[in-house]
Amino acid sequence: MDRTLYLNENKGLRVYRDGPSIWIREEGKAGRRIPARLIGRVFIIGNISLESDAITLFTDRDVPVTFINYRGESVAVAMPYNDKLPRHYEEQKIFLETEENAGRFRSWLHAKRKEMQLQVVQRLSKKLALKFVADGFREKDYSNIIQQFRTCNEEQWQIILSITGNLFREITVGRLIKADLDPHMGILHRRHNFSLALDLCHILDPEAEIQCLQFIKVAGENGYMIKEQGTWRATKDGMKDIIHRFENRRKQIQDKVERLIDDLFELMRELRK
Repeated sequence: MDRTLYLNENKGLRVYRDGPSIWIREEGKAGRRIPARLIGRVFIIGNISLESDAITLFTDRDVPVTFINYRGESVAVAMPYNDKLPRHYEEQKIFLETEENAGRFRSWLHAKRKEMQLQVVQRLSKKLALKFVADGFREKDYSNIIQQFRTCNEEQWQIILSITGNLFREITVGRLIKADLDPHMGILHRRHNFSLALDLCHILDPEAEIQCLQFIKVAGENGYMIKEQGTWRATKDGMKDIIHRFENRRKQIQDKVERLIDDLFELMRELRK
């Protein structure tokens, strides 16, 4: 179960449940059946005709279904329902028991984020990376580097970052659920929905940002961003490019998420001593 299912807006597209599979019919094309057991992530992009049974087919298997639009806004997330608390819920509460424990979590998070930032700077410029290693760098210094390589306006950047960020968040939520952790019990984004997933995505932000920079390089010449009624959005081809770029790195991203989750369990054990 490792395949990602992306369903893009298409007036002629119909998605049905067919026993343990989904049946996808598109006007003018042969239908195709996909067993749900092969799907690990589901994204619904834009407006399509989708049976509710097809959604529950995935949520019953602990696979969240994310709905987003072409501006990268997360419209909704369908989650598996379980009236029982996640298996490690009580262990997770250790981070909230004292301010010292919460501080340990925040220190771990910021250290991991810095590691990820340095990896990205190394991919962008080995010369800058050497300078950072020698002199040290702050959050502001990293942001300045990203600005140097960014060749789009702020609105376009935020839309691209939002679309890519949704892909990262979905894979993170899915792995947290599989690990029997509560995705809503975070520290940095406490009291927000999916706060723990957002905390981990804060670490992963640099990886998302380099994918956005790569997209920007080709977006202009290929018309991947368009302005409609005064606002920017990605085109269907632009969305495909973002998704393709993400899928090319998905295995590495998933491995990073798994290592972060392993670190969380290790930190929980340390705080229990």
